[in-house]
Amino acid sequence: MNKKVYQAFNECLFSTVLSNGLKVNILPKTGFKKTYAVLTTDFGSMDRAFTLDGEKIQIPAGTAHFLEHKLFEKAEYDAFELFTNNGADSNAFTSYTKTSYLFSSTTGLQENLDILLDFVQQPYFSEKSVAKEQGIIGQEIQMYNDDFDWQLYMGILKNLFPNQSISDDIAGTVESIAKITPELLYKVHKVFYRPENMNLFVTGNLDPDQILQWIKDNQQRKEFAKVNFEIPTPESDDDEIIENRALLTKVERPKVMLGVKNAKALPQPGIERLRFIITLDLALYLILSSSSRLYLELYDEGLLDDTFGYDLNSEREALFLTLGGDTNHPTELIQALKDILTTVLMKSDALLKDFELAKKEMYGRSITRMNSLEAIANSFEGENYGNTTIFDEAMLYQDISLDEVINTFDTFMKNVVISTFKMDSEQAKK
Repeated sequence: MNKKVYQAFNECLFSTVLSNGLKVNILPKTGFKKTYAVLTTDFGSMDRAFTLDGEKIQIPAGTAHFLEHKLFEKAEYDAFELFTNNGADSNAFTSYTKTSYLFSSTTGLQENLDILLDFVQQPYFSEKSVAKEQGIIGQEIQMYNDDFDWQLYMGILKNLFPNQSISDDIAGTVESIAKITPELLYKVHKVFYRPENMNLFVTGNLDPDQILQWIKDNQQRKEFAKVNFEIPTPESDDDEIIENRALLTKVERPKVMLGVKNAKALPQPGIERLRFIITLDLALYLILSSSSRLYLELYDEGLLDDTFGYDLNSEREALFLTLGGDTNHPTELIQALKDILTTVLMKSDALLKDFELAKKEMYGRSITRMNSLEAIANSFEGENYGNTTIFDEAMLYQDISLDEVINTFDTFMKNVVISTFKMDSEQAKK
């Protein structure tokens, strides 16, 4: 195994790629009683098409999330029950670009690793179970449709990415999941759940050599057929955005959200991409966090309250910022936020002081997260960020300068269009 030593934090990451292509990362944490493992495939809601044995296949919206749910249920057992009976907690989640399956336990590590690898890599689907799941997820979709904050977020995504799959709900729609069949799920699993498209991260109180041997033993018991497939190139991000859109609904107070996207600002995959993201996030913290001077001014003016928030997202080659919340003065808040985003950061003694405090806080957050096995494993993003970890992130924070923060923010905001999505009360227009 390759060994990466983080001397500043007294940590070591052991990495290797098995003969079948499965990427394995093991990080021992002495002093912990718990072990945490997460198995991730590079397949999420944005992946919507592929070719298998010459057949072009379109993937309905919500399929990645649907497949995540269905993999736990087998003909003869339920994976959740196996984990519980073996003293482990288990879960899974789907994002735009990946699906992850995980467990944590204090005992029975080898057995739980086998359960994890087996239920994810050995699919079982039936007409009856798929139909049942369509009803369950259909109810989940309806619940999100009734959530105004979620609809606000989805509204700005449809502004920023009007013709792309990233603007579709991860769970899909009732109509889209109705198109999912067992045959489709088997084909999707065959292409996207290949070992070479997956990585396993294990951390906790463990022996790396022993863990690796258990994983090898499990994989050697299986045969993985060669797959004749093609995955299309990622969708283009050249579509013009929708600048302004509004929705009249039953909200008690107006809601606004602004959005900015700029994929061209992203460096090539690797550690420099991670550096760019955390530097940009630091810039946004300086101007938009609840402790920033600009936020406090808007708060004192009554334009925003503690419902306000912002989120920076990097999903493969998509880079976008969303910000907003509830307000009694939507027009004024939108203009104020646009003014903040379009004002060039200028170096000053006050900004330098804020920057030093912010950098210390971000670094401190990274140190705190190092005490969480879940944070260590779940933050590993693979090759897109140079196979970096929380420990790499912390070291980058120490090296970032205010000039770099200013330049990074300027790069992100250069030649962009700021989109707005507003939700207002139906009574407001009567």
